[in-house]
Amino acid sequence: MNETSLNWYAVRTRSNYEYKVNFLLAGKSLDTFYPTVLKWSRRKDRKKKIARPLFPGYLFVRCSSSPYDWLEIKKTDGVVNILGNRKIPQPIPQDQIESVRKIVEAGIDPLPHPYLNVGDRVVVVEGPLRGAIGVFEKFNDKKGTLVISVDLLGRSLAAEVDNNVVERC
Repeated sequence: MNETSLNWYAVRTRSNYEYKVNFLLAGKSLDTFYPTVLKWSRRKDRKKKIARPLFPGYLFVRCSSSPYDWLEIKKTDGVVNILGNRKIPQPIPQDQIESVRKIVEAGIDPLPHPYLNVGDRVVVVEGPLRGAIGVFEKFNDKKGTLVISVDLLGRSLAAEVDNNVVERC
């Protein structure tokens, strides 16, 4: 098959099935990309670094745009769907995949960051501040956290939260 007729697609997996789905799809001779980062994991008696998915619940597959290939992917154990509009999976530009691949292969420890602009209203979805609504103020690069401002009684309180526990309102 011609390399130019192959596109990358994002595949949604069941929770914590990314590795298994990657293995099964590779077994079907499909080109996959499963970016991971090393994160500290705390065990009872020690801490160690383990590979965690950069995009939890997702991996990427390069295949043709034929319904047969899509069906083969969807029949794989652990696959929820292929991202796209209602009927057709949407391809991901090659340059975006290559950019992420370069970052991961360079050993840079990327921090996931919600796609936010200063001034966006956000809601905290996890942790002790769950349900709090505020305004995104700035991103703290060193800590990988966000500073949000919560208004109450004409005063503003600033809170620093992990970057992966907020969503845009």
